[in-house]
Amino acid sequence: MRILYLLLLLFLAGCHHSTWQHTSIRNGNDRYDMSKLTCPPYNETNGIELEITRLEKEIHAYINVHHLQLPKNKDDERATTLIISTNCSTRTFIIPLLEGRQRARLTDTCFEYLLQHLELKPSVTLSSGHFSETLDASNFGRHYDTLLRKPSFIQPRSMISLELF
Repeated sequence: MRILYLLLLLFLAGCHHSTWQHTSIRNGNDRYDMSKLTCPPYNETNGIELEITRLEKEIHAYINVHHLQLPKNKDDERATTLIISTNCSTRTFIIPLLEGRQRARLTDTCFEYLLQHLELKPSVTLSSGHFSETLDASNFGRHYDTLLRKPSFIQPRSMISLELF
């Protein structure tokens, strides 16, 4: 019985699921070295997805919503307001909306502020209009380091290629 209890405990410990999802494209050409780190929304109706992409050495961050559109800023209809808050601070940023208004790109200042708080705080809340998401930042540093790391040069034995005609 004691062994069964230990096996069950090990099984449950192995079931821990991180909210951060990492995707990368491996190939031998540096121009197409791409990696993406996302934190999907807990609630797709009114949640915000954070997406951080790296293409070669350029890193950009976006917020995405899956239903409806991000609200327009009252002063600029091509921008939205993003509020980043933690347990001890809150800051508001104006960020540009992309076509369709379901996606917005974080400015460099906004992204740097978000990175600092994701690395230092246990959680960070993003909100824009009625959309809101609290990100668990407990393992963010490890995932962000994976995003920055170049994929290994070891190529699979059989490559799958896609040609468009």
